[in-house]
Amino acid sequence: MKKISLFFTGLIGALSSNLVYAHPGHETSVSFLSGLMHPFSGFDHFLVIVLIGFWSAFMLKKIWIGPCVFILGMCLGVFAGLSNLPLNIFEFGIATSVIAMGLLLLMQREYSNNVIFSLIGCFGIFHGFAHAALFSNGALGASLVAQDMVGLILATGILHLSGALLVKLLKDKTAIFARVTGFASVIYGWVLISQLSFALLGGAST
Repeated sequence: MKKISLFFTGLIGALSSNLVYAHPGHETSVSFLSGLMHPFSGFDHFLVIVLIGFWSAFMLKKIWIGPCVFILGMCLGVFAGLSNLPLNIFEFGIATSVIAMGLLLLMQREYSNNVIFSLIGCFGIFHGFAHAALFSNGALGASLVAQDMVGLILATGILHLSGALLVKLLKDKTAIFARVTGFASVIYGWVLISQLSFALLGGAST
């Protein structure tokens, strides 16, 4: 219980910090380091990636399935992002993924694998598309893009693994932790959607 309390306190602190704003800015250069750091650039990215690893180990009992599906979707999302679709649409998708993962952890029910994998794949596409904003500054060589993608995949895999390891650490407290974190994630996701909605309405009125 002490571990859960400490984590929850840290989570609330993070939600209260400037990380609560989804992607306040993107890096101006593309490199291995930019890809490596991107999952840490917004708490929404960080949270969903960790929770997918946690969910896979906790409910699916297969650590690798959820992360692999997410990473595949993320790679597809990066390539889709090169089509220059409006980023706001996919930012709403990211906020929705925060809420959805929170609900999955809060309810702790078993669903069809096809449904879960489709959701996780879509989440990956949303997050990958947001990362593709890095490439909007101009034409980039294939080598730089490849380096960036390697960094992105590596960091994402590490965060997935961190979420899975939480299940091993918490043991019999895992279910309680999942519900507390799930509830906080749902609230956080709605905060993000509210912020994005106000920003979108404000932009439309000008």
